[in-house]
Amino acid sequence: MKQKSHVYNILLTTGEYLENIRIEGPLEDHFSGVAVSLFPVEDMDGKTIVLSIFHIVKADLIHVEE
Repeated sequence: MKQKSHVYNILLTTGEYLENIRIEGPLEDHFSGVAVSLFPVEDMDGKTIVLSIFHIVKADLIHVEE
């Protein structure tokens, strides 16, 4: 079964605001422990961005794609 993509707007500690960031599965699933601190996400143009969980201040779920 394919995971659903979740789309978020994310505020980083640098003040940068990333809009429409697509993540496979819910964001919480990427915080499995202290060993995982970097994870790849996609913007709406399909570009891959690697985020650090320590730089995310706020993430607002926009919608879930089937």
